[in-house]
Amino acid sequence: MSCEFLLFSLQSTHLCNMKQNGYQNAAFECFALMPFYDIVSFTAATAITGYRNSSVSFCNTALLLISEFFPAPLAKPKETRYNMTKQTKTVIFKGGASLAFTDYETEQLRKALLKETRHCAVTLGMKKTSVDQLTKAVGIAKGSFYKFYESKEMLFFAVLENIHSELYGVADHALSEANGLPPSERAAKAVLAVCRRLSDTGDMVFIENDAKLLLQRLPEDVKKEHYHDDETHIRLLLEKYGLVPKRGISLAAATIRGLILTVSHKEQIGGLYPQVLETLVYGACRELFK
Repeated sequence: MSCEFLLFSLQSTHLCNMKQNGYQNAAFECFALMPFYDIVSFTAATAITGYRNSSVSFCNTALLLISEFFPAPLAKPKETRYNMTKQTKTVIFKGGASLAFTDYETEQLRKALLKETRHCAVTLGMKKTSVDQLTKAVGIAKGSFYKFYESKEMLFFAVLENIHSELYGVADHALSEANGLPPSERAAKAVLAVCRRLSDTGDMVFIENDAKLLLQRLPEDVKKEHYHDDETHIRLLLEKYGLVPKRGISLAAATIRGLILTVSHKEQIGGLYPQVLETLVYGACRELFK
C-alpha cells in the first residue's frame, strides 16, 4: 500500500505575514498536499482556530485557506458536501502519512468502486481491469484502494455476490407475484425473470467468462464463509415457496442453469430468442415440477 504525499511545514509567523489581521494563532505543523481529484479527508494535528482537532474535507479546507489568505476575486467556497465534524476512519500509509475518510465518503466511494468494477467486468473482463484504472475512474489515489478491499479479486467477488443477490431477489419477487398459479408456471416465471434481468444488464458475460477464475483465486476461508453456489440459492427459493422437483433438486438446479446459459447465445439464436426461451423454460418446468 502506498500513497505519495508532498509534506511541507508552514510556520505560523509566515501565515501571519500573509494575513496580518485575524487567525493570528493559525499554524500547521504538517500539511498533506493531495491531488485535487482525490476527494478525501485529512486530519490536521494543529488547525485553524474553530476547526482545531477536526477532520475536514481537503477541498473545502483548501478553499478556506485560499479565501482567507488571498483577497477577492477568488470565489467563496460553496456549501460543504460533507459534515466537517463527522466521524472519520484513518488509513496509515508508509512513511507515517495518514488519510481519513468520513463514514459517508467511505460508503459513497465503495458504491462508486462497485459500480465501476461491474461496468468493467462486463466490458473489459476481470483480467484486463487494473486497480489503477478503477481508482482513477472514481477519483481516489491508488493507495486508498486498499482501505476498501484487500485485493482486486475481493472487489470483483463483491460484484459477483451483488449480482447473485439481485438475481435471487428477482426470482423471489417473481415467485411471490405468481402465488396461486400451478408450481410449474410459478417456477417458469421466476426463471424467465432472471434470464431477462441478465439479458438487460449484460452481467452474464462476467459470470460466464470470469467467475470460475475468480473463485479459484479467492482464499478458501472466504469462499467457505461467503460463497453459495447456484444449487444452494435454488434450493432456498424452492423450499421457501413449497416447490418440489419431481426428480430431485440437483437435476432441477442443473436444468435451470442450462436455461439461464441461453442468455449468452441470444445473438446466435436471433430475433426469436424471447419466444424460444419461453418455449424451453415452460417445457422444462412442466417436466421438473408437479
